[in-house]
Amino acid sequence: MAVLDKGIWYPNKEEHELSVIDTFTLSKAIEAGRYHLYISLACPFAHRPYGVINYLGLEDVVSISSVAPERYEDGWLFNEEYPDEINQTKNLVELSTLSHPTYSGKVTVPILWDKVHNVIIGNDSASLAMDFATRWLPLAKNKFNLVPENYKDEIIALNEWLHSNVNRRVYNFGFAQDQKTYNTSSEIFFDALEILNARLKKSRYLFGDDITLSDLFLMPTLVRFETVYEIHFKANKQRLNSFESLYRYMLDLMAIPSLRKTVDINHSKLHYYISHKHINPTGIVPAGPIIAW
Repeated sequence: MAVLDKGIWYPNKEEHELSVIDTFTLSKAIEAGRYHLYISLACPFAHRPYGVINYLGLEDVVSISSVAPERYEDGWLFNEEYPDEINQTKNLVELSTLSHPTYSGKVTVPILWDKVHNVIIGNDSASLAMDFATRWLPLAKNKFNLVPENYKDEIIALNEWLHSNVNRRVYNFGFAQDQKTYNTSSEIFFDALEILNARLKKSRYLFGDDITLSDLFLMPTLVRFETVYEIHFKANKQRLNSFESLYRYMLDLMAIPSLRKTVDINHSKLHYYISHKHINPTGIVPAGPIIAW
């Protein structure tokens, strides 16, 4: 993970090597038209707040744009097809230093930009998704309660479990440098899918018949599984459709137009296969697979 250290870009430095890591505080002001969310259509973590915004119908309240799919030594880039129309920067490194000239920390998506003060105010996907799902609900066209009070603590706990065992775990073995790390993380990941499959045999969604924020945390990993993770990350112990209830659940979510429109399979494939040279040094993007949904 490349980082900025006091405003200087280090493409091969890790966040834990920094002496200080800057953080952001989400604004208390909820205003239509004031904020812009930078995402990558390839990134499952940026997909969390993006999914919430689309499902709730907040697209006219918070503007959204994606970086280009390719990521090189300069980090996440903008290009002619995916420009930065808000600040006209060429990449997220430039955007980050525009906001905070001596910024130290990771430079990745999502980024929530305050267009009034011209600064970044948030870059944590879980916090942004929770914020849009709760505090922004009064401005939503579709006022679905993604975090009902009677399930709030359970949703927060499940989201943390999903992050550790599913969302992040697939990267742990996808980027593994030795067999032991791969084996251990792969087992944890597929065990977690078994647990989720058993849970979804009993209910339509993770908390019954209504979609909650937890569903929008799990969905980004599932929709990248067949086209990216199974091949690129060697997540091939089992096919996703062997988890019948889990697969049915993903198809149910993909049948919802506001969620299906957040999925860009080609963008994801371009990013993973071109950008991860340590895994795919030729940069060749596979033609398939053809997926059923």
